[in-house]
Parts: sequence; structure tokens; C-alpha cells
Amino acid sequence: MTSPLFENFFSPKSVAVVGASDTPGRVGYAVIRNMIAGGFPGRIHPVNPARKKVNGIKAYPNLTAVGDTIDLAVIATPIERVRAVIADCAAAGIGNAIVLSAGGRETGPAGERIEQEILEAARRASLRMIGPNCVGVISTAARLNTSFLDRMPPAGNIAFISQSGAMCLAILDRAARERIGFRHFVSIGSMLDVDFGDVLNHFSGDANVRAIVLYVEHITAARKFMSAARAVSRLKPVIALKAGRSKSGAAAAYSHTGALAGADDVYRAAFARAGITQVDTIEELFDCTELIAKQPLPAGPRLAVITNGGGPGVMAMDAIEQFGLQPARLSAETMTKLDGILPAFWSRGNPIDIIGDASPERWRQAVEICAADPAIDGLVIIFIPQALSNAAAVSDAIIDYLQQKQKFPVFAVWMGGESVAQSVYQFNAQGFPTYETPERAVAAFQRLHTHRTRQKMLQEIPGTFSSELTVNRNRGREFVDKMLADGRSSLGELDAKPILAAYGIPINPVKLAGTPSEAVRLADQIGYPVVLKIVSPEIVHKSETGGIVLGVENAVGVEKAYDEIMAKAAG
Repeated sequence: MTSPLFENFFSPKSVAVVGASDTPGRVGYAVIRNMIAGGFPGRIHPVNPARKKVNGIKAYPNLTAVGDTIDLAVIATPIERVRAVIADCAAAGIGNAIVLSAGGRETGPAGERIEQEILEAARRASLRMIGPNCVGVISTAARLNTSFLDRMPPAGNIAFISQSGAMCLAILDRAARERIGFRHFVSIGSMLDVDFGDVLNHFSGDANVRAIVLYVEHITAARKFMSAARAVSRLKPVIALKAGRSKSGAAAAYSHTGALAGADDVYRAAFARAGITQVDTIEELFDCTELIAKQPLPAGPRLAVITNGGGPGVMAMDAIEQFGLQPARLSAETMTKLDGILPAFWSRGNPIDIIGDASPERWRQAVEICAADPAIDGLVIIFIPQALSNAAAVSDAIIDYLQQKQKFPVFAVWMGGESVAQSVYQFNAQGFPTYETPERAVAAFQRLHTHRTRQKMLQEIPGTFSSELTVNRNRGREFVDKMLADGRSSLGELDAKPILAAYGIPINPVKLAGTPSEAVRLADQIGYPVVLKIVSPEIVHKSETGGIVLGVENAVGVEKAYDEIMAKAAG
């Protein structure tokens, strides 16, 4: 939840910059320049004992000399001096500080000792601290830029939290090009005090933050993080790129921020449990960020594809199956309407190939017809430059319609280079995500669909169970006696669950399938998502042999998971 004290990191009325400078190339110079250039409406107090003014603003020798209430201190001094500055913060009654200084634990034991001294000083002062070894905080709503990055992102409703300053700069640059709007940028660096859990908890209560994007090298205070992540994921998407997954990457993370990166499978399980959608590459992070900035969440897994080229449509179908999604089945009404506007030799199915000579009006009509089909949860529109088509005219026609009648996520894939550049610009300018390939568009949709599914699970309220257990010891004894009579020394899952049920312990429904088609039929009965597990007395530790697949969300995924499990068991 938001708190007035924590809010001073993002919307202070007065900011002191300790280490402010008039010398270009210094961090203190960049911070003052950015505060002024960003149009910060509050009071700026440079602190530098060697200067009377900094960038034309009156400077002070120390914080206590300012003589004004200071909501936030930005510390840009060498790290050896930070402890003394924290003591000054205490004397001046400052409760929040952002420490940009590097040279702490990432440099070794000596730096770690310095950080510990800083932390102890902050705790004595009851001061909350972001950093050290960070690039600062940017808040577009407050026109606040306490960083030494050289630009503000476009205003929007996404919060980005990162342990890497370089990632902040890369996202900023991409945001400017793709017109992705952000509300907050938070570089938390070494997380000596404020960590991911703190910031997630704060943003969960900010109604103006629609989604949260994380760049993670390691997690501290895991219990706090999981609690905050589960709470916020019920309300809004959380997308995470976890770096340091390999041994080499973990070593690099340690030299970068002093992060002790954990095992990848542990993080994946924790993120899934918390409702976080994890991506594996920077490209996927950008794609998902753009999608959540510009599009509504999908209601389901069913994608339709409109294209003027058969090959890219086939590629999209391959990607849909690869990611466990479903090609939307066009209704009879939709088919009839498409028959009325398309040439007689159109593909008559999904993907909808509207032929290379399609006019802008034909494109618009096809999109309009698909938008009216309730069996479609998302639409991928693939344009291939051809001699008889005009990329800009087609995009203008589609954008004009979508601005008035958009009903679900729409993904524009304008394949090519210079000939489609104007269209890509127009889509981005009007708030529609663009992708260079069908696979990237489908992958982005799948990530957001996964989040929607997990969000629904997190929002479910468990049913009320009677406090009285109904126990049938005789039935339980019968099961055990039968196992012993059969010479069994251990129980499999199918054997153990009836015994648990006999003692009044609730169990989830379990069905045994012998073929992929039978597994699909039983999964349809149970309801999605489902878990597939191998059943074999020779395989006790299922996860270690690849015998478990979690969170399967549709029939295509069930068949695929069944075949994968059996292949691993045979190998």
C-alpha cells in the first residue's frame, strides 16, 4: 500500500542534491540539469560547500544550512562520504534519500563494510534509502528526474523497477521510439534498504500504475517480495526479466551489483506462484512492455490472423501452436461475411488470407468482421509489401477503425523496411503495438494471456469447508491392506489419494489417461488449467525426469505435454 513517507521518493515538494556540481561530466551536474530540464515544480536545493550557486541556484554548505523542509535528498558524493551525509539527513529531519554513489559491495569486502556502515546510519536516522549504486528515480507525473540519465520517458501508466541503470537507459530509448508511456522509473541498485518488495507494495496502491515491469538480478527479503508480488498481481500485470540465470551470468551479476543470483528454476517457480509473467530476453521484455502499455488484456487464448501473404500466416499458426494457444475457429456468420467481401479463392479459414491485391477498404472490412466474432480473443494483422498494395493507406484505414471500435488486443506486423516505416510510426503514434515478425507478436500475446490466467487464479476465493472431518477408517484400512496384499511397499499418487479422502482430507480431481486424446477428453471434464503427471512405479521423482507439466491451459497444450512426457520417459 502507498504511504505518505514512501511517496516522497516519487512526488516530493522539495529536493536537496548533495554533491551538486557545475562541472559537466559529474553526476551532481547531470542531476541538477535533469531536475531543471524536467520542469520539476518544487524547490531544488544544491548542496556543495565549495559553491555559492550551482546552475544559477543558491547552494548550501550542508543540509542543515538549507533552512527548509526537505522531502528527499539525492546523494551524489563518493561512497566514503555517504555515511556522514546520512547523519546530516538525520539532523535536517529528512526521511528519504536516493544514494547514487557506486563502490560498495560490488567492489569486494571493503565496499561491503562501507555499505554496512551506511545502512546502520540510515537505520539510526529512521531514513528510507534507495541505492546505493543506482541511477535514481524518474516520475513523469511529478516531473521529477533525480537520475543522471539524459531524458524523460513519455508520460504513461507503467512503472519500471530495475537493478541495472543500463537497462533503464535502454528502456528509455525504446520508449521514445515506440511511444511507450511510463509513470515511474526506479533504479534500485544494490538494494541496501529499499528493495523490490517495498516498491511493489507501494505501487500496488497506486491506481495510476496500470502495470509493473521488473529487471531482476536477485531478490532480497523473499517473503516480503512474494507477499507484495501476489497482492499486486491480483490487480495489474507484473512482467519480470530475470538475469543471472546461468553460472556465468550469476558471476557477472555479482561483479555488477554484488547480487548473489539464485537458481533459475527456483525463481521461475516463485514468479509463477506470485502471478508474475517471466520473460527470458530483452526483446521479449520490450514486446511485453509495449503490449501492456497499449492494449487491453486478452480474455482467452484464441487468436485470429489476417494477412495478405500465405507464408507469414502459416508462420503465425506455427507460433500459436508452439506457445500452447488456440487458433480461433471462425463462426459460420463470420465466414459468410468474409465470403461477401473477399475473392472466391480466399483461404476460407484461419489464417484469413485476403490476397495480395487487397485494398485498404478490404483490410478494414476484414478487421471489422473479426472484431464482431465473440470466438476471437486477439487479432494479428500481417502486412507484406506488394506491388498492388499501399502500406500507409492500409494502416490508416485499420487505425481509423480501431480507434473507434477496438474490442480486443490487436497486433500489427508490418513486415519489411523502409516501405513500411511510415505505417509502423503511425501505429506506434496511435497506441498500437508493432512487431517485426509474426512469432514476436504471438509470443507477446501468450505472455499476457498467461498473466490473465494467473490473475484469475489469484483472485479466486476458496470455498468454505466444514470444520468437521468425515473419517472412514475402515475404508482407509481396506486400501492399505490391499496394497500390502499386492506386495507394495510404497504408494503412488493414485493409490494415496483415496486413502487421504477416506480420512476426510480434500483432494483435487485425478484422472488416468492412456492416450493423448483421452487426456484431452478428461481435461475438458476437469476444466483448465490442468497438470499432467506421469504414472509409473519406476518413476518416483517425476519432476527430475521431466514427468510433470504445470499450468496446461487448452487441448493443444494437453496433447503436446502428453507427448513430451512420454518421450522423456522413453528416453
